[in-house]
This record gives sequence, C-alpha cells and structure tokens, in this order.
Amino acid sequence: MTDILLVLGGNIRKFRKEFGWTQQFLAEKAGISVPFMTQIELGRKSASLEVIQGIAAALGVPYCRLFDEPEPDAPPARNLSLLERRLSDSIMGIIREEFSRF
Repeated sequence: MTDILLVLGGNIRKFRKEFGWTQQFLAEKAGISVPFMTQIELGRKSASLEVIQGIAAALGVPYCRLFDEPEPDAPPARNLSLLERRLSDSIMGIIREEFSRF
C-alpha cells in the first residue's frame, strides 16, 4: 500500500506546478500557512478534510483527484519520492532500534 500522505502531497504539488503556482500562492488561496503547505506536499504532515477540501477548491479540482495513486508507468520522478520516503522511514527505524539498546 502506498503512503497516502505522499500520494496526497505529490498530487497537490503536481497540480500546483501544472498551474505554475508557488506554494505561497496556493497556501494563500487555500487559507493555510506556507510552512504547512510545504509539509503537506512533502507528505510529512496530515491535513484535515476541511484543509484538503480547501486546497482542492483552490486548485479547482475534485478533492478525490488529490488521492489518485501514481500510475505504475509514471515518470520515475513521481515514484521516486515514494521510494525516498519508505527508505528514510526504514533507516530511521533501524537507527531508533540501535539507540534504544543503550
């Protein structure tokens, strides 16, 4: 199963870039802060349904489109962020496990 936060963030970023918008512009249209928008796009923070609906409305897309899974034959860059997140989580798990022994 794909990490839903990464899927959501990647889709928001994809739509935003297709419109040529900055994170600041989209954040203002959606009524949230730029740092929060950044964290959502990176898949590091979850957002309430109201925030997701606000982002979708600002982008002019149905909110369900923000949850579309990447296609298997998607360009490597889209799937790379999912792989990076999984790898990072795995490494952090190993580090935490090793330090918990002390």
